[in-house]
Amino acid sequence: METNQKTGRIIGFLLLLIMGLGIPSVMFRGLSTSLPSSPDFLNQIFENAVEMRISMLLDILVSALWIVVATLLFPLIKRFNHRLALGFFGIWMTYFAIIIFSNISHLSLLSLSQEFVHGEVANIEYFTIAGQLKIEDYFWAHFFAIMFYAAAAFIFYYFLFRNKLVPRILSAWGMLAISIVFVGCWLSIFDMNVSFHFFSQNGLHMIVLMAWLIAKGFSPGYTLAK
Repeated sequence: METNQKTGRIIGFLLLLIMGLGIPSVMFRGLSTSLPSSPDFLNQIFENAVEMRISMLLDILVSALWIVVATLLFPLIKRFNHRLALGFFGIWMTYFAIIIFSNISHLSLLSLSQEFVHGEVANIEYFTIAGQLKIEDYFWAHFFAIMFYAAAAFIFYYFLFRNKLVPRILSAWGMLAISIVFVGCWLSIFDMNVSFHFFSQNGLHMIVLMAWLIAKGFSPGYTLAK
């Protein structure tokens, strides 16, 4: 039981690290779908290439840390439901693959900006369209990555809820918060205007859950539900 409690605390510290690295990853990214409206946006991308590369590195590192979290949780979820554990881990691996793809799209955008700045540009419109498509590639891949993240997180919260590893109100809140994120992604895909609050409310839950796990870990006296 103490081992499970310790595992919970380790996951709490990993969540803290994920948040600590994830925030600068977003800040340094420097991409937005409105960026191509600026006539010199490829110059802006070229000038911020170092920060963007740092963002990519942090993004991949954060995604790798989620795989570490999934690896720690796998044997616990496996004891509860073997198929659920396999699905949980598989979803995280798919999420990681999408993150890699999205960052490859961003890297190719940096290469395009370098060619635009140093090359002999014969057709500015071609570079503008190509750059815009690369930005769209990144953001659509990002949305799909968030949906896979939401699916895996829902399984995690469901597992916590069924086995009372944390207070049930906390795991139920997590299922609701991450479901809102999942719905928000689909609304965005269908080109509907989605408030940032659809996504930000999940961050508040993550902070509370992280604090609880660091302080308490998983409940030491639980019995796996059947």
